Amino acid sequence: MQQTLNIKAIFYLILHLIPCISLGLISPVMASQKTVLDWQRLPLENSTKEKLISDNALYCKSKVESDEATQSLQYFIAGLHKKNCRVALSKLSQYERFSEFIDFVEKSSYDEKSKRITLYLGHLLLPFDMILDFEIPRIKKPGIYPFHFDKGFLKGLTGEISVSTHRNRCLFVSEARWKGPKSRIPDQVFSFFSQALGKNAMETLFRISLTR
Repeated sequence: MQQTLNIKAIFYLILHLIPCISLGLISPVMASQKTVLDWQRLPLENSTKEKLISDNALYCKSKVESDEATQSLQYFIAGLHKKNCRVALSKLSQYERFSEFIDFVEKSSYDEKSKRITLYLGHLLLPFDMILDFEIPRIKKPGIYPFHFDKGFLKGLTGEISVSTHRNRCLFVSEARWKGPKSRIPDQVFSFFSQALGKNAMETLFRISLTR
């Protein structure tokens, strides 16, 4: 059974671009005047930040909580690409090719006029097949890109994608937060697949974007 959902990479794509998939409809995105979440402002322990540099590791955390009536999500992912932003974004902005890059994206398309991307997702870790359909520009330069889910399962979800330079490498950070009616997805399942698939997607996108 295939359903249209909203859920963030934000998960991965954001990926995105950012590759922790946010399933749903995102409102139009433009580079924000807010401060970019760069290396100095990154809310991580020094030991964790060092792993991002030396081990090329990713940091990803998804926290889902619920009571009888509501459910909430707090999501964060950060990674330091090996290449500079010009090289990294030249491949990461090719949204219509995500089905070639990410194994759980079965089909992908992008409409330049409407700036709308459509992704068909299927994976054993997903509770069911899903469709991603949202509006996003091709992100080709550093900046902060806020997004907002204006309808669907995660209506009211807000977040930001920050792209900045650190030591001639490209830093990607995505945050998202949501609170709404309790879904039929258990907290632990929601947290697990959003974190696991988000990290997997970002690792894959980082690897394929090492060359232009």
